[in-house]
Amino acid sequence: MNIVVKLVAILAIALIKFINFGEILPAEAITQDFQVNGDRGYRMETSFSYDSGQQQKAIAEHGSKATVLDSLKVRFYAPDGKMIASYDNIVDGIIQDNYFEFNYDLETQQLRGKVDLGGESAGEIYLKGDVVRGLSLIRVEPSGEERVVDQVNREVGR
Repeated sequence: MNIVVKLVAILAIALIKFINFGEILPAEAITQDFQVNGDRGYRMETSFSYDSGQQQKAIAEHGSKATVLDSLKVRFYAPDGKMIASYDNIVDGIIQDNYFEFNYDLETQQLRGKVDLGGESAGEIYLKGDVVRGLSLIRVEPSGEERVVDQVNREVGR
């Protein structure tokens, strides 16, 4: 009888640990990719990831700490296909740039609202604007002057 009590106790402890272990497992990260093509042939590719445990229909991020996204990487390509810039705008949930803004509809898989992705300093490039009014691909010249190199005047998404 003593063996039966010990066996039941061991099984009960194992079951409790199994249940608790299931509760502390991190949720699976979801990674999504999309691209934006400019009217003059420039292209932006973006990859972002977030915790699948957060039931989101849309993502809206700006400021210094991301509330949903764990990471967001942006790559810009010239019309000839050569990558001209790459930025890690969000790393481990921390927004890396001062002017970052990202609004994305997970259901339609399209950008929405205001967008500001990429670099921000002299010699860098970024995508900025409002999806409805149009987005501009902007290069910051060494002098600090901003020059539009391409525009996106249509619906953007996958």
